[in-house]
Amino acid sequence: MDVAALMRPRKLCLCKGVSREDIARVVRGGVRSFAELVQKTQATTGCGTCIDEVYAAFCQERASCEVTDQQQLPL
Repeated sequence: MDVAALMRPRKLCLCKGVSREDIARVVRGGVRSFAELVQKTQATTGCGTCIDEVYAAFCQERASCEVTDQQQLPL
């Protein structure tokens, strides 16, 4: 068993090697649109079969950031 392989982040986009962690990183870095995510990561630009999973991860990360942003606002 390849333990190192188990510890690597699972790739959502195999063609471009983009993981969930990569998506989270660019969203936290300021990416606000799916088009911008694709431009920065190249995710979904290979065969395109990952688009639903990559888009879902993007939406989840954006929602997470919005909650965090709201929690940091002064009352």
